[in-house]
Amino acid sequence: MKSRDLLLEYIKKYGSVKGYKVNVEYFLNHRVDPSLLETITDDFLLIINNMEFDKIMTAESSGIALATSISLKTGKPFVYLKKKKPSTMDDHFSVESFSFTKNETIKLFLSKSCINRNEKIIFVDDFFANGNTFNAVNRLKDVAGFQLVGYFVVINKSLHKNIFSILNKNDMETILNEIK
Repeated sequence: MKSRDLLLEYIKKYGSVKGYKVNVEYFLNHRVDPSLLETITDDFLLIINNMEFDKIMTAESSGIALATSISLKTGKPFVYLKKKKPSTMDDHFSVESFSFTKNETIKLFLSKSCINRNEKIIFVDDFFANGNTFNAVNRLKDVAGFQLVGYFVVINKSLHKNIFSILNKNDMETILNEIK
């Protein structure tokens, strides 16, 4: 996987790791490096292109760049779960999720007009930390009636096996040991 080596290089050169927290704001989720994003997208597409799905979903806001990139390359629409309910959103689904980076419980909103029952959804995000977003999306799936057919994250900091990721917990531990 080409993106794995490139992402490791970026983390060592531009990022930081402090305990369980990985700062990738310089190249992935605040300032986005287009060549890294394209390489990550291309590696995800090796799996995604063999899947049957209707739509891409992510959570506001760190997954939006990745969802956009995958959407452009697959021609599939994407929807993002909003963290604040806009006044224009009348009929909606909502679930609570604990934000690891913000250290607070947030609500995620999905307009009922943006999802159809039985739609096949892939979910993409920057991180999988404790599974809070994953669990929230699964609760949302149950009430909204869509099918979650794949879960893709750039960095999986857990041992959860049903997630496709570029870097996993073992990669992160290797980085920590190299930095020390």
